[in-house]
Amino acid sequence: MKSKLSPAFAASLALFAAVAWKSDPTVRLLFNNSPAAFNSTLTTYAQGYSTDIAAQSTASFIAPWVVTGRASGQFKRYDEKASFAVYKTDRGIGEGRQRIVFGADDPFFNCRPHGLEIPTDDFEKEQAGVTGDRFPLMQAKIRTLVAAAYRSREYNVWARIKAAKAATGGIGTWSNASNDPVKEINGEIQGIANDTGMLPNRIVMSLSAWATVLDHPKVLTRRSGVSQDGVSYSDFARMLLNPQIQIKVGMIPYDTAARGLPTSKANIIGAEVFIFYAQDQPDTLDPSFAKSFSTFGRGVDEVKTYREKELMEIAAVDWSEDVQVVSPLAGRRITIG
Repeated sequence: MKSKLSPAFAASLALFAAVAWKSDPTVRLLFNNSPAAFNSTLTTYAQGYSTDIAAQSTASFIAPWVVTGRASGQFKRYDEKASFAVYKTDRGIGEGRQRIVFGADDPFFNCRPHGLEIPTDDFEKEQAGVTGDRFPLMQAKIRTLVAAAYRSREYNVWARIKAAKAATGGIGTWSNASNDPVKEINGEIQGIANDTGMLPNRIVMSLSAWATVLDHPKVLTRRSGVSQDGVSYSDFARMLLNPQIQIKVGMIPYDTAARGLPTSKANIIGAEVFIFYAQDQPDTLDPSFAKSFSTFGRGVDEVKTYREKELMEIAAVDWSEDVQVVSPLAGRRITIG
């Protein structure tokens, strides 16, 4: 007769696995029967470089990581009904409590594997010098690998977010000097608060959108008491309904042209402003606007290497994710024109 794990024990086991995966490379190798071996030196370098490039990334700002410990599972989606649910909380003696449960229509996350790798031919090492330090060559390779991973994730996250959230109509024409960006953003903040009972705490926009905001006459007229050197993020936040709101500007570009054609770069976010609510440590139940579900890691957190054809060394990074807009009411989008 087959034994069956209790839900509580299964959840504890998944949590233990997630913690062990993050802290112990040996555990990761047990789960991943790959010929690639964990490389501690390159991992340390990649993590340091990731810290620098992550400062430019907005993917984890709008869709923070949720480490689940498993590839698939159910999460709570917050819609019009869930946001305003009122429960009967009083109970009679001996009666049970009202229970909050996952609904049959609550969706599932399904983390998909992602990975990139970059080769270093043995002759490249010879070109670096027989007696010279070859580590700078590997550093350059890792920088290229990590940057490509972050850029690809940035693009994929924003593609999912923009496909799931339409822009609010009738606003965002900030090329017209009579339209007030501050008033329109405050209107979206008020709308989110009315819809969810939560004050949005984050704004993200592209560099071009930020430039449009800063140069707008309606914003400039509010500069009383602001340094004449310009308007900082905190200065602009103080103009809004939530003066503590976090502002981040996305600056990562991508090539819109197909391979073989002349390069044509564009900002990944585009001419967009997103106002939303997100928790700093989200889980499967909180009402953050969007989330990046992952089995064990938080993106690029280790480098593995292996030999191929006895001619080259391959450096690889792997991660898993499923990006979901969890609480559509907790975010608003303004397309700038």
